[in-house]
Amino acid sequence: MFAFVIRFCLTCILFAVAGAEAFEWQVSAGQGMQPKHVEQHHLFRVAWRTDLPWSWYETKTGKLSSGLALGAGLWRGDDLNTGELFITPELRYEWAAADQGLQWFVEAGVGGHVFSRTDYAKRGPFSTAFQFGEQLGAGVRFGERRSQDLTLLYQHHSNGDIKTPNYGADFLVLRYGFKM
Repeated sequence: MFAFVIRFCLTCILFAVAGAEAFEWQVSAGQGMQPKHVEQHHLFRVAWRTDLPWSWYETKTGKLSSGLALGAGLWRGDDLNTGELFITPELRYEWAAADQGLQWFVEAGVGGHVFSRTDYAKRGPFSTAFQFGEQLGAGVRFGERRSQDLTLLYQHHSNGDIKTPNYGADFLVLRYGFKM
């Protein structure tokens, strides 16, 4: 199953890169919001993001656009490491850039995550290797041609009650992105 997901993600990346005008690399670090069943947990991720061709409500004040993020990460819970692969479609509302070049935005996304192991925590592991990931965040684009961004995200991971127990995990994530 894990090998299939890796092949699927690589295929998606190849098709998306072929049609992408601009893409962004992202690096993230997150701190778990301590659930009762985990002593501590952190995440580290690298992702590739591209804008999708769909946007709505384009006005002088801003626009709603779509994007897709594909990536891999490492969770550290208690004393165990767990790898993850993920794909997340996103919606982002970007306000028009201010005179000083800053462009503020909010975003939301729901995607799928596949983990290399379910026992990322000693007490209360995930019951499935597949987890849904929901995120909500706010950020700012800056730099030359607004080619960099900094985003603060809240992320929740859960299997959507596919199987019990469904402990889930929550993170506060800081993400830095830069366009190539």
